[in-house]
Amino acid sequence: VFWILAGVIVAGACGAVFSNHIVHAALSLVIAAMGIAGIFLMLASEFLALVQVLVYGGGVAILLLFGLMLTNAADDPVVTDGAQKPFAFGVGLALGAVIIMAMLSGAWHGAVKSLVSFSDLGARLYRDFGLPFEVASLVLLVALVGAIAIGRRDEEDAA
Repeated sequence: VFWILAGVIVAGACGAVFSNHIVHAALSLVIAAMGIAGIFLMLASEFLALVQVLVYGGGVAILLLFGLMLTNAADDPVVTDGAQKPFAFGVGLALGAVIIMAMLSGAWHGAVKSLVSFSDLGARLYRDFGLPFEVASLVLLVALVGAIAIGRRDEEDAA
């Protein structure tokens, strides 16, 4: 099951990166997020899987699609090639090498399972991490309002 989910994640990520159509890229991002939620379920972390589905599969993807629909992204010019590709490829290889070196030189210890009650989890989320949650929701709200403002401005310019 892990290898199937890993294939789904890699296929979704490749679709998000290499797709020429922006809506297909957004849907590929949702597929990758659902695969990651499946990995969380395999790790018996149901809460993280639920958050992954709700936040990334639902919220961010819907916000991205609304922003695309409101800003008429299909009218933007398509850039198929750029001078930065060799540099980006080199940076990607360097980062991949750093990650592989870190994985090979690190001391990997076995996982230690711990049980956290839902009341403790809720107290931590709402007491300790309430402000970061609200800041993230405000950032998403500003992005949506900005997309609506840009979309309305384009409609007024066309009229």
